[in-house]
Amino acid sequence: MPQSLNERIGDVIKRKRQKYRYTQSDLGAKIGVSGSYISSIESGTTGVRITELEGLAVAFQTTAVDLITEAAGKDEYRFTASNRERDAFLTIYDGLTPEHQKQARNFLLFLRQQQDTVE
Repeated sequence: MPQSLNERIGDVIKRKRQKYRYTQSDLGAKIGVSGSYISSIESGTTGVRITELEGLAVAFQTTAVDLITEAAGKDEYRFTASNRERDAFLTIYDGLTPEHQKQARNFLLFLRQQQDTVE
C-alpha cells in the first residue's frame, strides 16, 4: 500500500532529525512541542500543522515547501542504518573547510588504495 503524505512527511522529518542528530525531544523543544508529538509525526499517525512545519523547516535550514516537495516526490530514498551513517558522514564533511574537505578526500582515497592492495 502506498504511503500517505503524512507518512512521507514523517519519513522526511525522521531522516532530517537523525541527520542533524537531534533526539525527538530536542527537536520538539526547538518548535515548542513534545518529543512524543514528534514521534507521532514521524510515524505518520499525526499530521503536522503548517506552523510546526515552518518551525521544523527552520530547524533543518530549509523551507516548509521544500519539506512537502521532498515528501511528495517519488525519490527512492530508504531509511536504513547505512543511509543514516552516510548522511551523518556527509553532514560532517559539509561542515569542513574546503582545505579540510580536500584532506578528507585524499585520506579516503588512500584508505581505498590500501584496501585494494590487501584484497
